[in-house]
Amino acid sequence: MGHPVGMNIETSTLDSVIVVWHVAVNAGDADSAASACAEDVKLVGDGGSSSGRDELRRWVAESGIRLMPKEAYDIPGGIVVAQEATWPGREDWSAENGPVRYYTAFGLRDGEISGIYRFDNLDEAKAAPVAA
Repeated sequence: MGHPVGMNIETSTLDSVIVVWHVAVNAGDADSAASACAEDVKLVGDGGSSSGRDELRRWVAESGIRLMPKEAYDIPGGIVVAQEATWPGREDWSAENGPVRYYTAFGLRDGEISGIYRFDNLDEAKAAPVAA
């Protein structure tokens, strides 16, 4: 399985569950995105924090976000993925603005995503305590 075009991997490997999650989110497939996660997955971002697969399903369904992975970095208990975010189809976003760079720290446990933590810079994401 190859990595998305233009992605720079600075880690031993991009865990397949992270790839599955990105594909599902980008397709707007909330159920598949949730199935890549632990039942108690923790979600942390600008809007606060929540947990559980139902919350992840709601976020995928409502956000309309598309995330293009660009770089990946190993951290204890997980991986940080640098992503370019767009929101095609949302009235409050224009492609003319270009993508927004986010850094997401993914906690991994027993082959599932246990936490999804969004940051605006790489140093904060790499310092995230994601070990489950």
